[in-house]
Amino acid sequence: MEEYQVIVVGAGPAGSACAKALKDEGKEVLLIEKDKLPRYKTCSGVLMGQCQILLEKYFGSLPPEDIYCQPKVIAASSIEEWNKEKGFFPYIWEISKDNQTFKEDYLNIWRDKFDYWLLRESGVEYRDNYTFRSYSMERNKVKLEVTVNDKETKSLYCSYLVGADGGNSRVRMALDPGWSTESLEVSVYQAYHRFSDMGSLKEDHWYVFFESQFCDCLSCIHHKDEFLTLCVGGFKGRSLKESMEAFKKFLAENFRVMLKDKERDEGCVMRLSMPNLGNGQVVLTGEAAGIIYLNGEGISAALDSGFRAGNAISRAIKEDRDVIEIYEQASRDIVDHVKKCSENAHFFTDEAMEKLAALAPGQ
Repeated sequence: MEEYQVIVVGAGPAGSACAKALKDEGKEVLLIEKDKLPRYKTCSGVLMGQCQILLEKYFGSLPPEDIYCQPKVIAASSIEEWNKEKGFFPYIWEISKDNQTFKEDYLNIWRDKFDYWLLRESGVEYRDNYTFRSYSMERNKVKLEVTVNDKETKSLYCSYLVGADGGNSRVRMALDPGWSTESLEVSVYQAYHRFSDMGSLKEDHWYVFFESQFCDCLSCIHHKDEFLTLCVGGFKGRSLKESMEAFKKFLAENFRVMLKDKERDEGCVMRLSMPNLGNGQVVLTGEAAGIIYLNGEGISAALDSGFRAGNAISRAIKEDRDVIEIYEQASRDIVDHVKKCSENAHFFTDEAMEKLAALAPGQ
């Protein structure tokens, strides 16, 4: 029987931060990831001010130079929204937390390299191509069923299971089956295009659009090395590949952006809901816990909640206490900030907001 004190599912910032906190306390940890590492991930790949502070705090440094892409710095003042009436104007993607403001020089990184660096910095044992399928309780242990390399099925055991597997978390789905119907599902599609001309757009800017013809939530474009990264998002039922084509046409017609061949594309599903930090011996963190900051920024929230989840488990083992109670107490400020971010969010188009209001209870 293969057993660990803790098994963490997901090799993103939440999983690596959680695993590092546990490893630092001498706990036996295994991290599993469904994809072959390093792996691509749908993300802007921008480290905001709070994220940089948390990296210094929990990992001891910012990433090495090979993690960054050009332009390396995107200033907060260079993030702009556009609409027909006003043209370009500032778009806010980070607000103060606990009265602490953050530096406004954001760092442009390759997310696959960044996640792999975090994982290696954590120092934990990990296995890729391990897909979490389900869990059950067996003699006060958590029994995981996983598929290895999409072929072999095997069982793993642990005292604590951590779901750090993102916005469509299988661990959370197993813990809380109603989550799939009670949460708001948003799909995101991202493409990397070589280009011959950025037209009237500036290479060190990050542009945001809320045009209902190609999105239900924000669409954006920014520069990463030889590519322009384009992103569109929408509710279930919207064809995001058609939306991407409409976005590209919009950029060409309005800003003279000339795209060339597509290097790759990727997508993901986010389920927006109230935070859930887990139950019993199953702990949730990062997007799996519904912890996400302003307008979808998830890396800061993942690092902070992940590390605190690991510390909570270490304390629960040492003090023989309920882990969720410890974790909730230690994360009140994070949950409060999630609420503050939700109240200040500008993430959906006006048309999408009208649809959501019509679906609200009591309407």
